[in-house]
Amino acid sequence: MTGDEDADVFATHAALRAAVDRIIPADAWPAGWAGGVAEYLKVAGREPLRNAPGLAALAARLDELGGETRAGASFAELDGAEQDAILAGVEAGPGTEEFTDLRRIAYEGYYAADARRPDPVGLGMIGFRHVPEGTEIVEPQLPDGLPSTAVADHYDAVVIGSGPGGGVAAQVLAQAGHSVLLVERMPAVPNSRLRNDHLHDKRNAVYGVRVGPGIGHPRVHASDAGDEVIDGTGDANRYGLNADAFGGGSRIWQGMAWRFMPEDFHMRELYGNPEGASLVDWPISYDELEPFYTRAEWELGVAGEEGALTRRMPRTKGYPMPAFGTEPARELLASAADRLGWGWGPIPLALNSVPHEGRPACVRCAQCVGHACPVNAKNGSFNTFIPRAIATGNCRVLYDAEAIEIEDAPGGASVVIMADATTAEPRRITVRADIVVVSAGAVETPRLLLASGLGNDEVGRHIHDHRTATVLGAVDEKVKNFVGPGHSIATLDHVHAATVPWGGGVLVDLMSLLPLTSALQPAPGVPAWGEKHKEWMREGRAYSFGVFAMGQEIPLPTSRVTLATGVLDRWGKPGARLRKDVHRASQEVEAGMAREGAAWLEAAGAREVRRLLNTTTASAAGEHSCGTARMSDDPATGATDRFGRLWGAHRVVVCDSSLHPTNGSVNPTLTNVANAFRVATRLVEDWPR
Repeated sequence: MTGDEDADVFATHAALRAAVDRIIPADAWPAGWAGGVAEYLKVAGREPLRNAPGLAALAARLDELGGETRAGASFAELDGAEQDAILAGVEAGPGTEEFTDLRRIAYEGYYAADARRPDPVGLGMIGFRHVPEGTEIVEPQLPDGLPSTAVADHYDAVVIGSGPGGGVAAQVLAQAGHSVLLVERMPAVPNSRLRNDHLHDKRNAVYGVRVGPGIGHPRVHASDAGDEVIDGTGDANRYGLNADAFGGGSRIWQGMAWRFMPEDFHMRELYGNPEGASLVDWPISYDELEPFYTRAEWELGVAGEEGALTRRMPRTKGYPMPAFGTEPARELLASAADRLGWGWGPIPLALNSVPHEGRPACVRCAQCVGHACPVNAKNGSFNTFIPRAIATGNCRVLYDAEAIEIEDAPGGASVVIMADATTAEPRRITVRADIVVVSAGAVETPRLLLASGLGNDEVGRHIHDHRTATVLGAVDEKVKNFVGPGHSIATLDHVHAATVPWGGGVLVDLMSLLPLTSALQPAPGVPAWGEKHKEWMREGRAYSFGVFAMGQEIPLPTSRVTLATGVLDRWGKPGARLRKDVHRASQEVEAGMAREGAAWLEAAGAREVRRLLNTTTASAAGEHSCGTARMSDDPATGATDRFGRLWGAHRVVVCDSSLHPTNGSVNPTLTNVANAFRVATRLVEDWPR
């Protein structure tokens, strides 16, 4: 089948259009084809047509069955009941895969917003709004970029990566009077292009993601089944969930801003090292990091409340903003937690619960996770640390530029940068520096170090994330019907507790799911398509509710980032090869957290409680990846010293989540920020002469 025939498969086959109208039949709201699918295919072109030949074969089969049902009739000429009977047979027998593909396309067209179709009919039918009515959109002013022709020959520091670690390093160094070149791989993209798209966002991407990195950034996904090459335009769950954008993941995160517990810094001391694992203690304690946690909360901007969620973490200061107010999901689970005797509280969030530092308060939109904020109330590297660095006059941002090699020497370092990287004529620049700070994330940081021939055998090893579990049920009230910003209530009673082994984890309420997610995964007993499915989307969907669990993952030396053989990026450098092995201890954490999450839902009166399976990212690179340049006082067990200085190098410092020896039981970003303040502060104190 040719490309033109691919694009015309729906125009050619009336059976497919008729089938779409039975998947989403007409009622008080339009049927699928006229209600959005036709327009979707028109503007999306070939993108949704992953299997156009299969769809054409499905159309032929439907017409064949139509003729058997009524002599000489095509599928489109049958009545609705006859069409439904044929589709039910196809769904249950040969043609299942093709019918599932058709159902996916129908739901994408009816229930999923994207940049070309921000408000399809299905969103209006179920009451989904991108922002509350009357919201005034506020776009952050991104810093002006330095033209590549104006890059100086020398800077005191080159910082590679603008996420939380790199942003903090840039701020601390610039405020100390050092000249800083901050190198960001992606172009300066406004927030408006990073939200309201349910087909291309990092969390739920059906197609290429809007937060990079795009083509020319291949990775190899390695497993016992063999190696698979995945490029940066593909499935984010396979490629890796870390966002590529100015500000890194903080541009689109929901902002859960937890401290690790004191026990998280001494995991090996507490639990021992299970056979085959590489569990170690941090070279620092909670007490050493506590002042930097306080600084992180105040300089990033965190809304929280002291109480049940903070009592096991000694604090020297409260939060700069009050916690977010309650909402129905919190009320339901709080009552259930009380009945179980569990402590609970509002989740600390790096979002403005009130106007803060000249920016407005959160408007509690329904798509915070994975999307840029519509009112600039989401706090991240891009609107806190980096603007402060720029304000000193000592820091400039070089957008659309990729560091491809670091050369290290006792008298100074240099970085080879490909600037104007997405243009037809990129420029190769070599910049000298007293210090190079590598903050490119737990995959790209070790890839760059390895490609530069830097570091010891520990570089790239021990990559790990968190174990997760999602438990769903049905409740009697609409407790999470597109109420933002996302997760609202948590309990830490299963962190370093007797209920779950190996340090356990946190339980939170499940955020409100995007409409397309609900359409593709209806509740038990709800048909996957047809009249009852559409009715459930409109009336029953809002009663689905869940608990999300996240817990410790035990690192393994075989889980690692290496350089791929024969797989090169756009600059001829080896791509990252990722392998992720899962220790049985991590599986025990996951199972225990799922069990406790189900208990919480059941105590809340939920029915049909069940765990969703296969929800963990398939890649080694999850949203919380860490450990690939872990800190240690001994180069035999780590890639850097306790201050992020790369063992065996003179002028190279790592300053991101790669440094974390273990990842705690909660989201690690605040710990990343706090540790970055600690690393950068010491770097200033020990500045090389």
